[in-house]
Amino acid sequence: MALTYRKFRHKETGQVCFIDAGRYGNFKNALKKIVNYIYYNFRKYYVAHVTLTVAENVAEVDFKHLHRVLQMIDKRLKREDSEFKYVAVKELQERGAIHYHILCIYSKPYVFPSAEDIARSWRLGFVKISAPKLRLKINKIANYIGKYIGKGFEYEAFDVKKSFTASQIKQIYKLSSQRLTAVFAKYGQKKAEELRCTYRKIYETVKSYCRDDHEKCKAFNCNSLYADCTKKRCFTLSQTLLMEFPSEWAYEGICNEPF
Repeated sequence: MALTYRKFRHKETGQVCFIDAGRYGNFKNALKKIVNYIYYNFRKYYVAHVTLTVAENVAEVDFKHLHRVLQMIDKRLKREDSEFKYVAVKELQERGAIHYHILCIYSKPYVFPSAEDIARSWRLGFVKISAPKLRLKINKIANYIGKYIGKGFEYEAFDVKKSFTASQIKQIYKLSSQRLTAVFAKYGQKKAEELRCTYRKIYETVKSYCRDDHEKCKAFNCNSLYADCTKKRCFTLSQTLLMEFPSEWAYEGICNEPF
């Protein structure tokens, strides 16, 4: 099975465009959020490409092994007052061994762990660290990932399958750079990071408590979907629309070919 696409048609001109959907679409969205986050939060940034390989032909490696490496890098960088974000792609080599590519982006120079330090945490095989020969501009990071560690990720029918994991980034950073700038200008970055959004609409979530206590609500089959265990009170969550960006494109569904 090849890529799937979301199809859009321009409301006035009738022009059609296609945007990646499925796993590869999710992968690209994760990259977009990381790039946006770095642009607004890292005054300077540095890039390292870490490759983890197992020594034996093991088809499955538990995620805890990768998580252990990521935790070690995170703690080491935090100790040096450096931020750290990543995206990691898992694939199988031709010989059947697990292969992880991790793009690490951090905010302070000369603090990244050595290959030897990472290998002691990895414990399963070989570690290689490389970096772009030239300093990447922020808008080139996603292209670097796609070329070096995302290539082939989109094809599920290949014998070599890929999956990915990435740093948790606030939902607001999935917006386009122009819309993100507009939201930050209106609400400030701190509040904007707590808002929920689609690609066009920005919402504020409001928590409303019931008048009765939690135990009494349960006795009367309260319809609240959430309970504050600390205060033992029921509450509901409602969304208030704060901003809506106009769109010139109409969504027409999912298709398998971009034509």
